Amino acid sequence: MLELARSRCAGRDNIGLVEGEATALPVESGTFDGAVCVQVLEYVADADAGLAELHRALRPGGHAVVWDVDWATVSIFSRDTTLTERVLRAWDEHLADPSLPRTLGARLRSAGFEDVRVAAYAFASSERDPENYGAALVPLIATFVAGRQGIGKVEAEAWGAEQRELMERGEFYFASTQFCFTATKAR
Repeated sequence: MLELARSRCAGRDNIGLVEGEATALPVESGTFDGAVCVQVLEYVADADAGLAELHRALRPGGHAVVWDVDWATVSIFSRDTTLTERVLRAWDEHLADPSLPRTLGARLRSAGFEDVRVAAYAFASSERDPENYGAALVPLIATFVAGRQGIGKVEAEAWGAEQRELMERGEFYFASTQFCFTATKAR
C-alpha cells in the first residue's frame, strides 16, 4: 500500500508517508486535523486500541472517517448456493471482525469521540470488469478459502471458475454494504 501511495503522490511535497501499526501510530499526540481509516479496523485484533490511537493522533476538534464492510451483507449469485455460503463463511476467517460496523458507533464513543454518525453505502455489481470491486474479490476469495471450512483446493477453484463463467455470460452479481462513520474529537 505504501508503494502504491508513493507512486500516486509522487511530486507532492506536502505529503509524508510512514509505516506503522494501527494500535501504535508513529506520530505525536494531536498531530492531525483529520484522519481517514478505510477497511483497516476490520483486520485489527484490538479495534478498540486502534480507535484509541486514532483519537490520540487527532488534535482537539479533529475529524475521523472510519469506513468498514459488514461482510455478513455480502451477496453473490451462484448456482451452488450451499458452496457459496461455505465460501463466504471461510472468507470471514481473513478478518478479525467480519461485522465490525455493528459495534463501531459504540466503540467510537467509548474511545472518546463525539458527534458519531453513520451512513450505509451499498455496492452492487453485475459487470464483468475484473477491476470492479466484487469481480476483483473473486480470485482473492477463491485462493483464500482453499483448505478452510472443509473447502478443498478443487472446490475453491471450481467456485472461482463458476464466478468467472458468470462474468463472461453477463450473469455475475455481487453486492455488499459498506459503512462510513464520521466522528469528532472533543475540543
